[in-house]
Amino acid sequence: MEKVYAEAYKKIVDILSTYPDARLTVNISATLTEQLQKYRLTYVLDKLVELGESKQIEFTGSAKFHPIIPLIHAREAERQITLNEEANREILGSSYRPKGFFLPEMCYSRSAAEIVEKLKYEWLIIDEIAYTGRLGSLEAKQSKVYKLRDSKLKIFFKNRRFSGGITYGSFPNGADFLSACEQEGMGREEGSEGYLLTGTDGEVYGHHRKGQEKLLIDLFKSKSLETATLSELLDTFELEETEPVPSSWSTWEDELEADIPYPQWKFPGNIIHKWQWRLAELATTAIHQAEEQGEVELGVRSSLDEGLHSCQWWWASCRPWWDVGMIKDGVNKLISAVRGVKSGIDERFLSEAEWLAKNIVTYAWDLHERRDAHRLQKEYLQTHTGVASLLTFGPGEER
Repeated sequence: MEKVYAEAYKKIVDILSTYPDARLTVNISATLTEQLQKYRLTYVLDKLVELGESKQIEFTGSAKFHPIIPLIHAREAERQITLNEEANREILGSSYRPKGFFLPEMCYSRSAAEIVEKLKYEWLIIDEIAYTGRLGSLEAKQSKVYKLRDSKLKIFFKNRRFSGGITYGSFPNGADFLSACEQEGMGREEGSEGYLLTGTDGEVYGHHRKGQEKLLIDLFKSKSLETATLSELLDTFELEETEPVPSSWSTWEDELEADIPYPQWKFPGNIIHKWQWRLAELATTAIHQAEEQGEVELGVRSSLDEGLHSCQWWWASCRPWWDVGMIKDGVNKLISAVRGVKSGIDERFLSEAEWLAKNIVTYAWDLHERRDAHRLQKEYLQTHTGVASLLTFGPGEER
């Protein structure tokens, strides 16, 4: 934590403080704000409060433990969003007043959007592929804001090429970025108003990519563009109705054509995914039944909250990510939730959960040791040639 704090988080808030005209929309999950508080890395928290109070940044809502909202029970989705809001408001105070919402992994569905709107958020941001299911359907320079059909919820679409370019080192400085913008007709001299929407991890600026914070400095100093929060764009551009397709930031066109909107988290034929989701279903049912009968111990409840994190499915996908340790960590949390319910559980129910917990890990190790996981990773990269540059952090650094 201290390494990421020093290499990225502290640099970002200091850069923003140096350039008071800079504007950003920031998603910071409560798990991170709690860790910063726990390890007494409060300088960044204090700066975020200052930046939020001055309206230099705006915060978004999200789900606390990073679950895939379209794939979990609606009751759990609402709980995670509320937990995130409550914890961040306690730590960041009145500066935390999110109008918009960030879906973890930008995993979108109509049902997820309805949950977001129910909880009084005004807009959400998703990947451009959600617009029609095809990349490039939207110009990089956008001139409209979108409204979900038959809803008041506004939709922003993140540009994948420019976001990926920032993340993976195509734009190490402002000159390279501005040159690419001009090639897309986004120079100020072009005349017509428009905006380019990028979305990246904060860790990119100095942690994943050493020196990448220079891009922020160059852009904030530049007179060639101005930055804005997403909420500010609502007052500038006209609205157009849209009905996005279920998808994520890492979904590709061939996967959508095969009706696989969330391939890294729920892929047909991936037996580990199938078993993981069944175990998650059993854990969710166990907790819900126990809550209806009486109180559930906080630690047991937390096992389910944390156990629904998206990483265990991501790292079981072989598209191209693979890590048995992450798979095991997710299993341990989910089975702990089931075991923690002390009464009212049918023996067959518990037996199935235990079988799943054991066999998920055993099967994962078997795939690993036989090198089948490696083969599947290789096959994925061979059929998705753009992924080698878009979904890796460069040579020499594995995730």
